[in-house]
Amino acid sequence: MSDQGKSSEIRNLVMVSVDSNLVTLAKGAISNDKQQNFVCIDKPISEIGAEIRDIDCDVIIIDIDASRVDDFEHLQKIKRMLGANTEIIVISETFSPAAARILIQLKVADILVKPIKTSELVRACNNALKQSGEEARVEPQFLAFMPASGGVGTTTVALETASILNQHGKKMGRSTCVVDLNFQHGSCAEYLDIEPRFDITEIENAPERLDRQLLDVMLSRHDSGLSVISAPNKPTEMRTFKPALVVRLLDLVSAYFDYVVIDLPRIWFPWTDTVIMGSNKLFIIADMTVPSIRHSKRLIEAVESKVGKQTLPRVIVNRVDTGKNDNGLNFQDVENTLGDYLAGGIPNNYRLVRDAVDRGVPLAIIEANNNVTAALTKIILDQGAENAQQGKGQSGLLSLGRRLFMRKAS
Repeated sequence: MSDQGKSSEIRNLVMVSVDSNLVTLAKGAISNDKQQNFVCIDKPISEIGAEIRDIDCDVIIIDIDASRVDDFEHLQKIKRMLGANTEIIVISETFSPAAARILIQLKVADILVKPIKTSELVRACNNALKQSGEEARVEPQFLAFMPASGGVGTTTVALETASILNQHGKKMGRSTCVVDLNFQHGSCAEYLDIEPRFDITEIENAPERLDRQLLDVMLSRHDSGLSVISAPNKPTEMRTFKPALVVRLLDLVSAYFDYVVIDLPRIWFPWTDTVIMGSNKLFIIADMTVPSIRHSKRLIEAVESKVGKQTLPRVIVNRVDTGKNDNGLNFQDVENTLGDYLAGGIPNNYRLVRDAVDRGVPLAIIEANNNVTAALTKIILDQGAENAQQGKGQSGLLSLGRRLFMRKAS
């Protein structure tokens, strides 16, 4: 777009605040004319929901309580829904060093402390408008995988997806990380024959301690170029962790990786909602059995009950047998049952998968042009990575380029 075209655009600014004094100051400071539109939303940040997606804004000014963890979580949610091209200005009465650090890592455009001067707000808005006019930035994609039932091959599908994205991304200089959120019984590191190095005890009571240096120490790396976050397997433990730990982990991973593949446990934890809403794609993995397909239907209903229609879960049916089965389940039955929720099927190639797992390598190392990788590539790249490369979006909270978690710095 030419400079002339840019100058003729109407720039939209939005404020979210219930502070009447702040709103009055903003209305007096920010002009409403043919080149600029200013709107105030008289709600606390905690009440801002999916409707924010429908607001076209270049800059959003958000009034938060920096002493409340919930406000930061809501801020992350808003940032994810608005996308890369909306600059955020945060205003609060007080800031601790920890709060300032989180906001810096979230790449907000500016941080203002009350009471603020008119000149400070105007300067912050002008600077943010300049930044929002820059070329659109590429943000990381989050792909989450959740099992419909036990033993359906979720980890295998997640790791092969990561391998596909890793090879795809290398052509464009992009990197891939696998995050195994099954902290007690995860198998990602085992499947790749690497050491799990994510020590949760180091950060579970102080998630803010997790920084780039500590992340480097806790990352496991595979010879293929994949990076993996995986905790040592502890089968005798059954613990849960605060959502802040998971959000902090994904925040930091998203700052340094372009593709983030998440292997979710079957158990629904307090942070599962956050991960689902923060993911571009949620894939439910089932296998070619009647109970597993039934479980996938129930899981779809559970996801939509928890997070509404904002996310669209898709089912990948693993170990598909395309032969006709007069006395059992046929793939046509699966298609009729799942309808639009069906993402596709993966052929049953047990020998290949077993050999790859035993050797700790991607499937393509064993057999370059195998049918499992080919089927999964079509599902993943056709529905995700290619759209991101072209900057295209999809409806709802799954729009590519919009994140709950912190975006990668340009």
